[in-house]
Amino acid sequence: MGEMPWEMAKAAIEKYAGRGGYAAGNVAGRSLREVIPSTMGEPLLYSHFNELLDLCKSLNVKVNLTTNGTFPGFWGTTEGMRKLLECCCDIKISTLASEQFDGWRANVEKLLNVRSTVENFAVGSAMENAVEFATTVSLQVTLHKENLMMIPEVIAWASAKGIDRIKWNRVVFLSTAPKELVEKFALSPERVAEIRNYVKGFVALGGKVKHEGNLFFGNGNRDDANSAPRVDPRCGFDDELWILPDGTEQHCPNPERRFGNGNAPEAQCCNCPMAR
Repeated sequence: MGEMPWEMAKAAIEKYAGRGGYAAGNVAGRSLREVIPSTMGEPLLYSHFNELLDLCKSLNVKVNLTTNGTFPGFWGTTEGMRKLLECCCDIKISTLASEQFDGWRANVEKLLNVRSTVENFAVGSAMENAVEFATTVSLQVTLHKENLMMIPEVIAWASAKGIDRIKWNRVVFLSTAPKELVEKFALSPERVAEIRNYVKGFVALGGKVKHEGNLFFGNGNRDDANSAPRVDPRCGFDDELWILPDGTEQHCPNPERRFGNGNAPEAQCCNCPMAR
């Protein structure tokens, strides 16, 4: 699909950061908290990613990054990782993407080591802007039938290395997905419930790692393994604004509406696969 033109991305960020909040829907007046360079590719391969970080930093807007863990080129250096830590509020490593190559764990450990050095420097020098270095490092794990055995090992590794959060997501399919693909990877509601309870068992044992993600969503409400369910009639994505590759804007991230069948039950809010 190519890249989003830099001027388009820059204009979108400046538009909402400049007015101090979103313009549409029930999020009017809220401040633009963060920019998410999102999906359909590896963000760190965007040729203007350095400019994106500089722009967001100049506007005092944080970047929420999800990466496959390769940290290509400059971003795999200590200097590059330091810049990511300075500009991002959270750096999530997608382990579904990371299953495709070796070495991602070493990259994450290097990132954590750089963060530790930065944090020590910031605290030791009593810098006023030390809070800018408090970036969380997370894992984003897409669960499917063939990778469930990795759950205990991922939790143990994350706990040992100082990962702040694991975002557990159930695999989601378009209504147009091949039947054989769904049968091979999809999780039944009963299996999802078992996994949810299993992860909550680790939480009950204590530990600093937070457990979140759509594994803990239900009936349109967002939840996590660390707190009681929250009853919220709003869509969980109402406070997000998506800028599409052609520059148009929308609030709904449901992939069924963009890539599948817009008339399918899964495209309707009451059956949204992103929330149930």
